Amino acid sequence: MEPITHLKEEIQILCAGFSSHFIERDEEIRGAILAILSNENILYLGPPGTAKTYLAQNICNSIKGAEFFSYLLTRFTTPEEIFGPLSLQSLERDEFRRKTEGCLPSSHIAFLDEIFKANSSILNSLLTILNERRFHNGTDIINTPLLTVFGASNELPEEDENLEALYDRFLFRYDVRYIQSPDNVRTLLFCTDTSFIPPVTLTTDKVAQIRNQARSVSIPEEVQNSILSLKRQLEHQDGEDDENVRVSDRRWKKITGVLKVAAAANGTKTVDRTMLLLLQHLLWDLPEQKDRIRSIIIEHMVTGGTDTKRLEVGIRQVYRMLTQEDGIHENARLPVPVFAHDSDGNKQKIISFGELIAASKEKKYYYFSIETSFSTGYPFSQIMGILESEYQFSPKRYQASEIREICEAEYANLMEEYQKFVNTVRDDSNLLKQNLEANIWLTCSDIDEVLSVRQNYLAWLPLLEENMNALSVAIRS
Repeated sequence: MEPITHLKEEIQILCAGFSSHFIERDEEIRGAILAILSNENILYLGPPGTAKTYLAQNICNSIKGAEFFSYLLTRFTTPEEIFGPLSLQSLERDEFRRKTEGCLPSSHIAFLDEIFKANSSILNSLLTILNERRFHNGTDIINTPLLTVFGASNELPEEDENLEALYDRFLFRYDVRYIQSPDNVRTLLFCTDTSFIPPVTLTTDKVAQIRNQARSVSIPEEVQNSILSLKRQLEHQDGEDDENVRVSDRRWKKITGVLKVAAAANGTKTVDRTMLLLLQHLLWDLPEQKDRIRSIIIEHMVTGGTDTKRLEVGIRQVYRMLTQEDGIHENARLPVPVFAHDSDGNKQKIISFGELIAASKEKKYYYFSIETSFSTGYPFSQIMGILESEYQFSPKRYQASEIREICEAEYANLMEEYQKFVNTVRDDSNLLKQNLEANIWLTCSDIDEVLSVRQNYLAWLPLLEENMNALSVAIRS
């Protein structure tokens, strides 16, 4: 059995060779190879003439002995064209069976152009083969050798339940654009050789070896927490409902499998947090969501999942609550109702400042909508900050002992989050850089952006430390 380190080197050579020929396709190349290794499907969304078919064909050539199947789907495509013609000999025996040789069920890598033109006559079989790698041939169920299916389309699927199910089968998604850089356009037109031979080839045995190795890869608790935090944030973003990103449970489960395969191919036994950046290609439904998802993932990578905005607002608000002088009557009405939820799902509508103070001793999170799930919410200090900044409700101290009790509890939570954030950004900075540079699945632009965001946080850290020190002094006074 070949050492994984050798396979990592081969993958690096393969990616470099493809990138030198397929200009501005670094992400698509890495995604295609990782999709093959993890036995998942990949979608290229974009206009014609962006080398989608050419890239898929050459990716297939990089797998020694792999059979390639390519077809342009239309609304009139028949099952015979995709799955093979009916066997006349079987029909003579009153058996319904297809001759699958040279068609999708017998291929290792397939390219289905205009994938969302698939009609109802082929859709059910297509869904099964994409998800389970099985094909129902008459009364027999065949395990296909498929490593991956490339889907390509100029547009997203129309609102159709069956097409949405088909879309969900493509875990890897890339928005393929025309070449942007003028220098790269010049290279494409005048300097690129039209022929390409992969510099190395992988075998199906090597692919299987990486998958077997991935079974023993672990996902540390800190990475698990980052994934769960990312999931909550994507599902409950501030703003309109259409800004939220809903990902099926099936996709999330597959995503963890991809992370393990990526780590195994990278020669590591655990998934470090730099692997989270791969999720930028696995989570979006609409191309316009890509940049926002990428930014959120990078924030999680650098901060370890700490909500820095909430941390900063919480520190300042608790400090203000401790240092204000004037009083306000406990029956003062809130400008908007606030709903307090506890961990058991119980909900309480709060309309007065006194009720809010009382609830803060028992409840942990607050919301502005009773319909909001318990998966996200605001701590007491932040809900006060929102009431003050957005609704001009500025309660002062009315019961010093009760306010201090609440602030001390908030301070303990804030200090724990603060220390976690500082340790992640400052102490792990060198390790993060090493892991980024060792990660074969990341592009140079990925690494540069992560390091830039980390540097911004390092520059902001002294101000946060100053505010936290001021709060600590106020707590002790």
